[in-house]
Amino acid sequence: MTDSIGLLKLPINRLHMELTNACNFSCEFCPDSKMKRTRGMMSIEMARSIIDDVKRIGVAKTILFHIMGEPTLHPKVAEIVRYASENGLDTCLTTNGSLLDRDLLNELLGSGLGEMIISLQTPDEKTFSLRGAEAIRFDDYAERVVSIARAFLSDKGRTKLSISFLSSPLRRLIIPIYPEVSIADTSADLKKSLYTWLDKICCGFPINGMRENVLKQIHKSGSFRENKIVITNKLSFTTRILGDWPVHFDGKNLNALFGYCPGLQENFGISWNGDYTFCCTDFDGKTSTDNYNVTPIQDYLKKEVVQAVVRGFRRFRVVHPHCRQCLGDRNILNSVVKQVGSIVYFKWIRRKH
Repeated sequence: MTDSIGLLKLPINRLHMELTNACNFSCEFCPDSKMKRTRGMMSIEMARSIIDDVKRIGVAKTILFHIMGEPTLHPKVAEIVRYASENGLDTCLTTNGSLLDRDLLNELLGSGLGEMIISLQTPDEKTFSLRGAEAIRFDDYAERVVSIARAFLSDKGRTKLSISFLSSPLRRLIIPIYPEVSIADTSADLKKSLYTWLDKICCGFPINGMRENVLKQIHKSGSFRENKIVITNKLSFTTRILGDWPVHFDGKNLNALFGYCPGLQENFGISWNGDYTFCCTDFDGKTSTDNYNVTPIQDYLKKEVVQAVVRGFRRFRVVHPHCRQCLGDRNILNSVVKQVGSIVYFKWIRRKH
């Protein structure tokens, strides 16, 4: 094991290992429909090899099993999670939850999984229409999520569950971001959803006498920030702000020259076919320069193309063409606001919270 690779301090927080980029939902706030990459599934042999390397090098704290896609579509998902857990790695699985029947849930709970995140995102029937989930009705979906959450209230295992909600307050700015999609635009709307789902899940459960504390946490939550509401030591709600991820690259943006992004310093990805990506938001592999089947993880992170990106962001300079488009925008005003905002958010606001 080594403490660093060039400018990268080890372990990096997260390695996103994409088991599949196929998904049974087609959410309007996800760029799934824009993705040009071939759909496929990572072989269990590659998954095991990556896990072996992560353990040997000590390259990442936690393995997450997606970049794009719904990981529970992978027929060996529980086996892969178990292999990572048995090798002493922290694991986190993000899922829309629609395929988590009792058998698969029990397999995952028995695999040593550290954390499960259910991307509920759209908390009611109206907003659920944004998910493109033709195979399941909202009532059935909500019932499944409630059933999963209640299982965690009763389970004595190690796995923790986080249920994730979206808010879209940025629609109301002078420079709106993705104004077509509305999910909990205001803090009042967000709180209403959190109260509703707390009652759905916890009705009949004493939640260790913590209800008053949970209600206070919800009352303090706001749509313009990320929130975490701890219900029990096994169950929490989280909220995040909807950005313009699915539409940002639809047209050519003015290139960003300055700004900050923690990608590579905090996370990197390996797609289902072995292609490396700089970060978990690179849905179409635009930053892919090497493949795991040819270049080992340690050698990839040593590459100048990787080190240059890290060096640049430490100086608030954006050097890679894709990063320049990502931190840029359609016009000068939007682009400057986004570049300044990236520094303020990542170096001050997020760190403060």
